[in-house]
Amino acid sequence: MMKALVKTAKGGGSIEVRQAPVPEIPRDDWVLIKVAAAGVCGTDLHIWHDEYPYWPPVILGHEFSGVVAETGAAAKKFKPGDRVVAEPHSKACGVCDLCRRGIVQLCKSKRSPGSGIDGGFAEYVAMPEMLLHRVPDAISDEIAALAEPIAIAVHQVTERARVECQDFVVVSGAGPIGIICAFVAKSCGAGTVAVTGIDACEYARFPAAKTLGADAVINVQRRDALEAVMDMTGGKGADLVIETSGAASAIAQTIPMAKICGRICAIGIPKQDQTAIPWKMAVYRSVDLVFCMSSGYSAWDKALALMASTKMDLGALITHREPLDNWQPLFADLEAERGIKGLFLPWM
Repeated sequence: MMKALVKTAKGGGSIEVRQAPVPEIPRDDWVLIKVAAAGVCGTDLHIWHDEYPYWPPVILGHEFSGVVAETGAAAKKFKPGDRVVAEPHSKACGVCDLCRRGIVQLCKSKRSPGSGIDGGFAEYVAMPEMLLHRVPDAISDEIAALAEPIAIAVHQVTERARVECQDFVVVSGAGPIGIICAFVAKSCGAGTVAVTGIDACEYARFPAAKTLGADAVINVQRRDALEAVMDMTGGKGADLVIETSGAASAIAQTIPMAKICGRICAIGIPKQDQTAIPWKMAVYRSVDLVFCMSSGYSAWDKALALMASTKMDLGALITHREPLDNWQPLFADLEAERGIKGLFLPWM
C-alpha cells in the first residue's frame, strides 16, 4: 500500500489522503515510477472546486519527477534507477487524425494522469514508457518536477508563437505559467520582457519574475498596463503579447497592446465560455492570434535542455515543499497567491 491524495467523488471538495494499492503495470510497455516530487498545478485547484473534467475516484497530480522502479517486459528505453519525467498524455488513441499528426495532447481519447487516470500525488505512479523523458544529471528532482509547465511554455512561446530575437514581449499574468513564459521568452532571445499582475503578486510572484528574466513588472491595480507598454515601446506596442491570466479585461487588452502586425499567444483559460475582444481592431491591426493548449513531444527535450543549461535560478518558482498530508494549507496558499509553485514530496 502507499499514501495518495485522491479526489474521491464529483463535486466541490471531496479530496482526502488515502492508503491506495501500489499501481500494477497495466501493459508490457508501461513502467512503475517512484515519485520524487510532484508540482501542484492550477488544474489541481480547479478539480478541487469541480471546475475541470475528471473521472473520480482518481489520484491527483500530473507534474512529477521520479525514478523508474519497475519496467514492463516490452519496455526497452528505460531501466530501474533511471530518473524520469512524463508527458501527461496517457491513453491517447494513436489512430485518430490528431495522433497520427503527432498532436497526441489534443486527442479526444486522452486521459491525463491526475484527472483521467491515477497521477503523481502518491508514492508511486504507472506511466507508458513512450511518454517518459530522461532527466539530465544537472537537474535536481525538485527542479525536474517543473518540466511539465516549462515544456508547455516552450511549446507555446517558441513553437507556436515563435518568439524572435530582441522581441518586446508582454506576459499578461504573473502566475506560475506567466513567470515561466517570461523565463522562456528571455532565454530564447527576447530583448525586453514585461510581466503584468495585481497587488497580490508583489509579495512573491513579481520578485520571482524578475529573477527569471523579466525586465519590468506592471501592477495593473496601480497603473494601466496598455499605457505602460506604450510608454515603454514609444507608442509602437509589443512584438508579442502572451496572455496567461484568463481574465476577460486582460484578454481584451491584448489586441491594442500588440503592435501592428504583432503576435498574440493565447494561453490563459477564462472561466466563461465567451469573452469579448475588439475583433475589428484586430483585423485593422493585422495581428496574428495563436491559441495554445498543453505541450507537444518536441518541447520536452528542449525544456529539459534549457533547464539543465540555464544560469537563472528556477528554484525561485518553488515556494512550498510539503508532505501529502499538508495538502489543504498548500492548496489554500496557492489559491490566495501566497506562493508560486508548491511541491509535494510524497516520501517526506
